[in-house]
Amino acid sequence: MKRIVLSMLLALGSLAFCMAQEMQEVVYLKNGSIIRGTIIEQVPDKSLKIQTNDGSIFAYEMAEVEKITKEQATAYENNKRLTPNGNGVKRGYRGFVDLGYATGTYYNGTNRMEVLTSHGYQFNPYIYAGLGTGLHYYFGEDYGEDDFIWAVPIFANFRADFMNKKIAPFLDLKIGYIRYNDANGFYLSPTVGYRFGFNSNLALNIGVGYNLQQYHRNSDVSYLLHHASFKLGLEF
Repeated sequence: MKRIVLSMLLALGSLAFCMAQEMQEVVYLKNGSIIRGTIIEQVPDKSLKIQTNDGSIFAYEMAEVEKITKEQATAYENNKRLTPNGNGVKRGYRGFVDLGYATGTYYNGTNRMEVLTSHGYQFNPYIYAGLGTGLHYYFGEDYGEDDFIWAVPIFANFRADFMNKKIAPFLDLKIGYIRYNDANGFYLSPTVGYRFGFNSNLALNIGVGYNLQQYHRNSDVSYLLHHASFKLGLEF
């Protein structure tokens, strides 16, 4: 019984926290204007400053203000909640398209070009999770009987942006399965780099990484491919 009560209290606490996260301050002006955001400065009976979700800051004399309330934000406003500079990561849907070049560090001739895309959800300014796929095209020397020229990875994608700013470092991890034209195996690709925000919906990513892939055809043909990679991508 105690466990049930405790679980209910924890669930209620989590719900209350989530609801608190959804609230925003609303300033109603006497001229009919309504400003939604966060009050960042208030001098009693004199003035206030409010920052809107797009990063803009407005100042008003209290004589202009009719009332100030706290209201629950709409789903649209929550998804468009931006960082203060307007160029950081927003909560909600997030997508990536990356173009990369990888050079083999273990097995001769496994240089490749790759195009990857990932789509998922940004939980807060720092944490992203999604799913993705892409296409690898291999070129260089022949592999003999193990020759292959393309592969398709399917992966889970986790990403951490370490700073809530226009220019910020990130760590990206892709882990999953890769299918060659005649074999398959596991796929692992960590990347570190920098994000350069252009506006609230578009950014450039530049990174370097390491790729570990298994090439498994049967019990007699199975080995690991190691790559160092450079990636250039867009997010939206």
